[in-house]
Amino acid sequence: MILQNKRTLLSGVMAFGVMIATGWTAPATAADDWPSKPVTIVVGFSAGGPTDVVARILAERLTEKFKQSFLVDNRAGASGGVAATLVKRAAPDGYTLMFGSSSTLSIIPLLQKTPYDSIHDFTPISLVASYPYFLVVPAASPMKSLDELLAQGRKPSAQLSYASAGSGAVNHLAGEWFKRDAGINAVHVPYKGDSAAVTDLVAGRIDFAFLAGAVALPQVKAGKLRILASASARSGLGGEGMPTLGDRFKGFAAEPWNGLMAPAGLPQPIVTKLNAAVVEIMARKDVVERLASLEQYPMTGTPQQFTNHIKSQTERWASVIKASNIKID
Repeated sequence: MILQNKRTLLSGVMAFGVMIATGWTAPATAADDWPSKPVTIVVGFSAGGPTDVVARILAERLTEKFKQSFLVDNRAGASGGVAATLVKRAAPDGYTLMFGSSSTLSIIPLLQKTPYDSIHDFTPISLVASYPYFLVVPAASPMKSLDELLAQGRKPSAQLSYASAGSGAVNHLAGEWFKRDAGINAVHVPYKGDSAAVTDLVAGRIDFAFLAGAVALPQVKAGKLRILASASARSGLGGEGMPTLGDRFKGFAAEPWNGLMAPAGLPQPIVTKLNAAVVEIMARKDVVERLASLEQYPMTGTPQQFTNHIKSQTERWASVIKASNIKID
């Protein structure tokens, strides 16, 4: 038996020597080869919106890091549901990714039946960033402060209008939550993305909206919109002296987030490789500064932390939906 084992070992060593001599190498793993062609990042909202802006910042840096194109593909509709359905059906090979949002993953499934399951139909890679919404009005609006908006909205005959990125979007829920806590009358006007709402808002056809800094700040600087308050739980965002709705209305916070995902079944080596890249990129000084100029903030972590965040945020928004009796028509 010992002699046979020795012969077997010797044969193995000789065979390995032949493989080395002939140039044989171990087969590459999926992560070693990936990416060998362009990667598409599907965004469920229109170009120019807060989710799209951060997706493009990340795509630029991933392109630089991996020396392969990362292309953003905007598929607006159903508060990100169109994009989610497309990515769910894609091959889990790392070449079709989704830039998921809080509305798509934690809100819409609470309001209607969706063709996707936020936890089981996708592979979480990493959270990327979060941001507060700002309560904004047209620059020509007679409501020049939060108190003036509240006074106008509380009049018995008043019926203000507010815009959102779509039924079920975070700024839709923020608007309904604000209406309830502030005791104002306002009707919801949904659009396909934040940027699509800006035209009517700037023109004065809409009274107010909750918009991300990436959308609102350029319009504010151009003298077309005015910020009345930050919809954050943290004071100090949006500049010195900016009112914070979380201070005025206890517990109020409308701070969306986004993260990178793939179809379910993405090989773990690619998950690990992508997660490390996202965490590294979002910690870079130039990226942090670019996001800060848009009132966006890096928010990364492990794939498991991403999954946990989806679950906890779903529970949080479920309580808001129930308390405000929010429904999608």
